Amino acid sequence: MKALITFSFIGLGVMFLYWVWIAWFPSFFSGLAQDEALLVGTGFFLSFEMVILAGVILSEMKKKP
Repeated sequence: MKALITFSFIGLGVMFLYWVWIAWFPSFFSGLAQDEALLVGTGFFLSFEMVILAGVILSEMKKKP
């Protein structure tokens, strides 16, 4: 049960981080149109999240005998 609560809070944290990233990304890349900036920002965030997820999975696999 503790793991479920922990991962739920991690999921909420990632959701909040995504919300902030998408809100600020178009202002960082003001040369892009709004829809293009949202598309590129989502791609950047998802690639970042996939790298983190792969690192977590690999570290958990190395812990187990």
